[in-house]
Amino acid sequence: MFGRACQAAFLVALFLTSMGLGVVESSVLNEEHRIEQRSQGVSGAVDVPTYRIGDEWVYETKFDVSQLLAQANVSASLNALTGDTTNEVTDIFYATDNNGDTVLAYEVEISGGFTSGNSGANLEGVSGRLDIDYDGIDILRARDLATITSDFTLEVAFRPFNLGFLEQTLGVVTFENTYTPAKERYDFPIRNGDQWWMEFEAETTSSGSSDYFDPTSFDSQEDENNSWQVIKNEAPVEDGDSPQYTGCDDAYKIAEWNATGVNLGFNWYCPAVRGSVWNRIVNPAGFTIDWILKTYNPTDSNSVNPSSSPGGRNTVISVSTATTATLPNAIEQVSIAYSVAGSPSIPIKNTNLQLRYEIAGTILNPTTDNNGQAQVALNVSDEVDDTPASDDHTSNGVVVYDPAARIVGATTVVQDLSVVGVDLIAQAGSVIVERTRNGDTTTLSASIGYNALPGDVLMFSLPAQNRGVLTAPGTAMEVQTPDGTVLRETLSPIAPYAEERVMVNWSVPSNMPIGTAAMTFTVDPDENVTADANRSNNDASLSVFIGRAPTAFMDVDEGKYTFENVTLNATESFDIDGGDVDCVFEIESRVGLIDVIEAPGCWTQWNWSNSGTWSVKVLVVDEELDTDELVVDVVVLNRAPTFNLTHPVSVEVENPITVEAVDIEDVDTSSPSGQQVVISWPGLTCAEGLTQPTCTFTPMFEGPVNITAVATDDDGDTTVLSSEVMVLNVPPTISPPTLTKGGVEVVPDENGTWHINEDELGLLKATAGDSANDEGTMIVEWFPSLADENWTLTSVGVASQQLVSWNTSGEHIVQVRAIDADGATSDIQQATVMVHNVPPTVQGLPGNSPVVEDDPLNLTVTAQDTASDQATLTICWDLNAKLDTDGDGVRDNDCELTGASVAPSWSTKGVRMITVTVTDDDGAFAQQSMNVSVLNVKPRESIDAQTSYTNLTEGDNLTLMGADFFYDEATDNEILAFTWDSSHLDSDLDGDPEGDDDFTGGTWTINDLPPGEWTVIVTATDDDGESEQRSLTVVVAELPPSGLFESITSELGTTTTAVIGLLGIIIIGLAVFLFFTRQRTAPAEEFGMFEQSQFAEAPKPVASLPVSEPVAASVPAESAPVQTQPAAYSAPAEPVAVNTGPPLPATGLPEGWTMEQWNYYGEQWLAANQPAPAPVQPIVSQTPPTPASSELQSLLDDLDL
Repeated sequence: MFGRACQAAFLVALFLTSMGLGVVESSVLNEEHRIEQRSQGVSGAVDVPTYRIGDEWVYETKFDVSQLLAQANVSASLNALTGDTTNEVTDIFYATDNNGDTVLAYEVEISGGFTSGNSGANLEGVSGRLDIDYDGIDILRARDLATITSDFTLEVAFRPFNLGFLEQTLGVVTFENTYTPAKERYDFPIRNGDQWWMEFEAETTSSGSSDYFDPTSFDSQEDENNSWQVIKNEAPVEDGDSPQYTGCDDAYKIAEWNATGVNLGFNWYCPAVRGSVWNRIVNPAGFTIDWILKTYNPTDSNSVNPSSSPGGRNTVISVSTATTATLPNAIEQVSIAYSVAGSPSIPIKNTNLQLRYEIAGTILNPTTDNNGQAQVALNVSDEVDDTPASDDHTSNGVVVYDPAARIVGATTVVQDLSVVGVDLIAQAGSVIVERTRNGDTTTLSASIGYNALPGDVLMFSLPAQNRGVLTAPGTAMEVQTPDGTVLRETLSPIAPYAEERVMVNWSVPSNMPIGTAAMTFTVDPDENVTADANRSNNDASLSVFIGRAPTAFMDVDEGKYTFENVTLNATESFDIDGGDVDCVFEIESRVGLIDVIEAPGCWTQWNWSNSGTWSVKVLVVDEELDTDELVVDVVVLNRAPTFNLTHPVSVEVENPITVEAVDIEDVDTSSPSGQQVVISWPGLTCAEGLTQPTCTFTPMFEGPVNITAVATDDDGDTTVLSSEVMVLNVPPTISPPTLTKGGVEVVPDENGTWHINEDELGLLKATAGDSANDEGTMIVEWFPSLADENWTLTSVGVASQQLVSWNTSGEHIVQVRAIDADGATSDIQQATVMVHNVPPTVQGLPGNSPVVEDDPLNLTVTAQDTASDQATLTICWDLNAKLDTDGDGVRDNDCELTGASVAPSWSTKGVRMITVTVTDDDGAFAQQSMNVSVLNVKPRESIDAQTSYTNLTEGDNLTLMGADFFYDEATDNEILAFTWDSSHLDSDLDGDPEGDDDFTGGTWTINDLPPGEWTVIVTATDDDGESEQRSLTVVVAELPPSGLFESITSELGTTTTAVIGLLGIIIIGLAVFLFFTRQRTAPAEEFGMFEQSQFAEAPKPVASLPVSEPVAASVPAESAPVQTQPAAYSAPAEPVAVNTGPPLPATGLPEGWTMEQWNYYGEQWLAANQPAPAPVQPIVSQTPPTPASSELQSLLDDLDL
């Protein structure tokens, strides 16, 4: 509502973008040929002031922007903005000016707040309060107060209806203004009539923020050529008003003009306050700004009255030159006095100071003496300043600075090209000319020349200067006005480089012809001043152009309608005194609003938005800035109202849409703003009603909708516009998904991640939204894991719930979207779920269990995990915790068998720790262990073995096989060791055939058996050293002549033969008795449990078994198991610890062995180092028969019968 109003309000800010432009007005008497004399001597020359940190000026500030708003083509009114501006010196420092030179400078902070007051602003019909806050910093060169930079920030705010909570910031803009070279608004020393000018570049860079304009649009870079002149030396009075500060009766009014002669304002410089007492800027754009001094508070001062007197500085550096003026490149004596105020003053002695003559780059370091004084011989050089002036060749500042106390003293060195005792000059360049026309007085600028019209009153301030170093005696000035009138006025004595002025008012006669007239004046016309060194400059002439005002003429089109261009043609305007003319059109564009159009070609076009009669004024300006104006009325014809429709091209179904009639215009309306045209909306139900410029309605169906609007003005004319809106399908929406498990919502962690276990059921939820007609067919599509692109779930309806579980651990991205019946999809909502693996479990191993060597131990475990991992579980069996078969450094995790059921067996006795490890696909595992005690079984007799051999005859060979008599477990059976002792052999020759080891091996062939009955003892020993014996009876008959029985019978008879048979039966019975009495059973091993330390310690080193004796059979080494599921498994053998070992061999302990090793492993060594005979069936080899008598005799001899 305030968009256009805000633009209008911000136009106030433009006052700072055109600093230095303006028009200043004052009043003078219009007495024809009035002569007034004013004098100004040395005391009237004002030198450069110095500042201290803390000096403060407070100015009453007034902004008059009424003309600006009137020309801005906005409906606005604004009271003058008022407030206070505070200038404070905050720093003295070395700055680099824009020419790259280092100069001593002052930093001046400027701040202010200005307001229109409550209800002082009316913008587009809204009454309220306009406020402007201003904060800036000026950098001033200390030697001449030239402005190097001026930066400030401007904040403009508007309070509709004076309500603070409605306040809107219209803009915050920062302006950075730079002047190259530094802009010299003063040319010290200041004298009345002094005139100077300079060329400089003014660059403005702006930045900031605003919703209503582009802050950078104020950027500019322009070459300026301004001029200044001191036009008054008196108490400041403007428009009958005086400043609140009352101590500036000796002020100097300095006027400023631009290159085209337009006056840019004035500055009343007051020496007492070391600055401006009244500064006015008048901008041609249409605003005037006044800063009027209220108080001045100098720091380090005494007797200060802030509203009337600066008092005196407590500490002063006084700087002066020996001469009033000097020649270029001369040596000027500069005197310095440094003191503290007092009666008398107190000198500041022996202090190092810095003298800066910056225009020549001279930096000196004088030191005060005991009187606080210093003298410096300064070469003034031939450098000239940037401001050529009318009263000297150049004037350059000298600064003396105490860096420690930060106190500045200053003066100005004036140079002239000729230095004489007395030189009276009629100085045309210092003439001040004010022109009064129709009651308005304007100071004219010499930059474009002096001009007047018949009837104007010109007031000339004519200077008589003494450009000498001695006081000139009194004399006279003779003046001849342009109409030939001669006047004479007495002049008082004139001090060195001072002046006396004669004021002459001249009214331009009405019949004064067009052309240039001269105002001449002569100083000392009678040549009474004999000391005048140069009389060639005693005469001066001032040219005044007497012209005529231009003639305005304007032709306008007729019969034009509203919004149709009307040509405004003022090209026939002319200036009778010659030269070109420019035109400015002031066009009444709306009631109370004037648009100003500058048209150098005196031609423009304009169109009106309303019918009626409108005033147009053309202001014709000639080269002398004289003007003529002409006002004509332009009649604009009525036409039907016009408007446009604006609305979105499309709208989603069931969503409101606002159609607005914009650009509503009626050429002939006289109704109040906003009521000129009535807009109606046939066929629509508008929320605003039927006769409003906007219509908001809600389409319920998809497809094109026609809109018709009718505009009716207050004359009854109508305009009908139609438009079409496409009603679109509404894409669905979907809420962020949630996850619950067990009826409780899963709260995400700080990273927004859900956490759930593998295969744990969770419920994903999301709610879709759409227009009512699409809700029933809404499809919600889930992607529970982006890692599985084939895993999608869908549901129909707005509320979606999906029961899910994740079978792989890790991070999963869950996405959900909604799809309506038109295929439109919602934005994808996404969540992250971290699925944690669940380790497996295993159970089923029994407690500690015994098992016999080589017997299978049936073991079955139950491994469990989550459903998805169950099939991937691997079950590994480690059957010997003392061995690390996979070489990974862990001895209980080998995979010697796999599967839930195994049947391992062991070939050697001992205690084994079995560990089953269940591992899932993520590497998580569970273990269960048990101990197995493997028991040894000593060799056992074969029940059906033959133990008696009687069918033998002397000389036969008998082959016996140990395997026929004993058996053992499968592994031990292969490595059983056999020893044989026969009663018919005395192998150790000890005289006793019994107790010998007549043969070692599995098969023994006894060759050439002698006759008789012999006992053969066979001993079977397993790898654990356990043994069993068995007695065999071998009966060998002597060879009978024909047959054994017949031989015996024939030799002994029937009775003797019977006795022998009975004796054989007895012997067999004794053998059986001995067999059963000598049989023994090995003690059962105790179960033992492995301790953790057994796996942590490496087994002790064991020396290699001796191999010096031939080995017929060896104990098999431990090897990796071979799985047969569920077949029996023969586990690797291992050494079994026993308490005592076997008897030592005749050679003693094997080399490198200890008794402890022998106790545990001796039996194995013996078994490995005894030859094992190959098993064979007993074979009886028949020898040739011997005579029966000999066999019988041998038998009888053996029986000792």
